[in-house]
Amino acid sequence: MKIKNQIKTLIALNESSGWSTLNEVMKEEVLQLALNMARSKEMSQQEMDFHRGAIWAAEQMLNLPSRLILKLEGELSFEEAPSRQGRTEGE
Repeated sequence: MKIKNQIKTLIALNESSGWSTLNEVMKEEVLQLALNMARSKEMSQQEMDFHRGAIWAAEQMLNLPSRLILKLEGELSFEEAPSRQGRTEGE
């Protein structure tokens, strides 16, 4: 099935050394950005909003494989569940 292959591919990505490296680098970047925001006395509201948006986007990207795996597992469960269409509760 296509969904099962997608899940396997995403699990492989999530467990790969490349993803681990990317995760470490992105977490360091997010930490650096947060520290810069905390240390900066003269940062405009627009700059603060931009940095917060960048941090949010980085977190979303880092969580993407796990979120997609959960979504696809839900879809797979739904596909594999026996159809209840046309059945009554008494059956």
